[in-house]
Amino acid sequence: MELTQQILKEYSSYLKNVKYKGIVQDVKLEHCTDIDDNNLNKGDHHIILRIIRIRKSQRNKGYGSIVLKDIISLANSYNVRIVLYASEKYGSELNGLYKFYEKHGFVQSINDPDHKMIYNNVLIKTS
Repeated sequence: MELTQQILKEYSSYLKNVKYKGIVQDVKLEHCTDIDDNNLNKGDHHIILRIIRIRKSQRNKGYGSIVLKDIISLANSYNVRIVLYASEKYGSELNGLYKFYEKHGFVQSINDPDHKMIYNNVLIKTS
């Protein structure tokens, strides 16, 4: 089965409203196949991780890592990359975000003003 936006919408809802109810405030995942500067080939499916927001009362307890591992597991099951744009918008500082995501296998795009990071565990297809 191929990854779709509907699958990501249902998975985000499951994480927020079932599996981590009362812990996760918001999760937004977006399905994308566009060709852009993510070094992806035409037609490559990938997930854009827009946000993982943990409720204030549950922060600094490891839930962000747990939820991210679930999202990585989903990406791995569909053999797709995850792209995110680190932002200080929600109060986190960029260096802390970089360290957090790097710990989970994300790599920074070099000299990217948008603070893009990519998780790439995609199997290389040979012809």
